[in-house]
Amino acid sequence: MRLSELKKELLERTEGTDARIIIHLSTGLDAIQQIVQYDKEVSPEEQAMAYSLLERRLSGTPMAYITGEKEFYGHAFMVTKDVLIPRPDTETLVETALELSKRFGNPRILDLCTGSGAIAASISYALSQPVSMSDISPKALSVAEGNYLRITGRAPSSRLGSLLDPWKGSEFDIIATNPPYLTDIWYEETEIDVKAEPKLAFIGGGDDGLDIIRTIIADAPSVLAPDGFLAIECDYRQTGICGSLLESSGFSDIHTVKDLAGKERVVYGRRLP
Repeated sequence: MRLSELKKELLERTEGTDARIIIHLSTGLDAIQQIVQYDKEVSPEEQAMAYSLLERRLSGTPMAYITGEKEFYGHAFMVTKDVLIPRPDTETLVETALELSKRFGNPRILDLCTGSGAIAASISYALSQPVSMSDISPKALSVAEGNYLRITGRAPSSRLGSLLDPWKGSEFDIIATNPPYLTDIWYEETEIDVKAEPKLAFIGGGDDGLDIIRTIIADAPSVLAPDGFLAIECDYRQTGICGSLLESSGFSDIHTVKDLAGKERVVYGRRLP
């Protein structure tokens, strides 16, 4: 079989980007080589690998899990089935934290519910200073620690545990968090690719999906320095409620930030002194 024939077959069954990645993984040819060497003979072993990867993709395995990495904020992050795949929307949370950091000399920052470590490593790299992180999943935290070390060149300050429990007695200037916030109904409406990711990273609890966020907001003042900020990613349908929850817990200067699609994505507030 020639490369052009394999590519045509793949394109009949999946989208172009997926087809190019599958060919790269099975033959080692990059996008340019795939065009130039369209007449190349593909070995039976390469064909078998391509078909195997295709079946994984068609069965709902996200491409990031197949390649083992995902680009986020200019960095390639290792991902496994134990972590949520970083999404472009979450770059809004990184940018919010970086903007808030300008109010401090050397801000002490925590990435809560870190998952792959994408938020912590991106902020740390941009600021050239440490960012702490934690997660309830030991497997996720292991992935996060590897990503953080590889991207920043620093050993991470990481702790295992539920939400802010591991950080009692600590003090931060900024807490950035992308916690689980979907309702059960919203989760059931997601595509098959999403359901291949850890369910633990999606379901926020309660009819409105905000139980975990409620706990974070209630506990955050105990580990936030006076005038410190809590920045939360949530669904655009939840930003109003999150803002009210922050206000009820004594936060001020509450704002929302829109993502690249123009939807409200991040809510943040300042802890009163």
